[in-house]
Amino acid sequence: MSESNQGAKPAPKHHLGLAGQTARMFINSPLSLLLLVSFMVIGMLGLIITPRQEDPQISVPMADIFVQYPGASAEEVEAIVAKPLESILFEITGVEHVYSASQRGQAMVTVQFKVGQDMESSLFKVYDKLQSNRDRMPLGASEPLVKPMGVDDVPVVTITLWSNAVDDAQLRLVGLEVLQELREVPNTSQSFIVSGRKDEVRVEILPERLATYGVSLEQVANAIRLANTERNTGQVEPNDRVYKVYSGSFLTSAQDIKRLMVAV
Repeated sequence: MSESNQGAKPAPKHHLGLAGQTARMFINSPLSLLLLVSFMVIGMLGLIITPRQEDPQISVPMADIFVQYPGASAEEVEAIVAKPLESILFEITGVEHVYSASQRGQAMVTVQFKVGQDMESSLFKVYDKLQSNRDRMPLGASEPLVKPMGVDDVPVVTITLWSNAVDDAQLRLVGLEVLQELREVPNTSQSFIVSGRKDEVRVEILPERLATYGVSLEQVANAIRLANTERNTGQVEPNDRVYKVYSGSFLTSAQDIKRLMVAV
């Protein structure tokens, strides 16, 4: 037995690399447990001290540009107003996305800059670009209205109303009722309606009738404008109570406009 053991070859030694030597050092070192506990404590402190937000403040400048184009259909607004405006905004340095939404008589174009762009300088670029290309806007279009936006202005919840039974005007009325209910929810910041046709009355003027009665188009417009107002004319105080008095009322239908007296 002893002779066989003496003749046995010794086990070969394994040469450890850098990772193996580092692991062996930590395994044999009495400080390994202390370092492990220290790292855990530092990690927990970092978790507690690091500020957190549900919606982190990330600088992503955005802006909505509204343009009115009365009398045009949604397709005409898209082709004449929205698409040219998109190409103009895409020329701005730092812009990442541009998209639009068109409806009858109005277009909304949203421009979004790259993350980290300065808000003030980005808005200045938008204003400057719109003013320098004002001649490219079609005749009859309104001055572009720019409303700045940020990450916090992006809707958290979007509700879409859709129906085959009613038109977009009726859907907007339903949306107004839903909007009122949403505004009563606690901690709700802002809520608004996008799209949907608003009720409107179109007044067609016959030039020959104006000439017959000797009335100008401006007189007709002023009569409608003055009639469509409600004024606070004062207050009365009977029996220690205060009642506000209002005169006039808003026009609510085509029949109200037909009953207006333009000139005597």
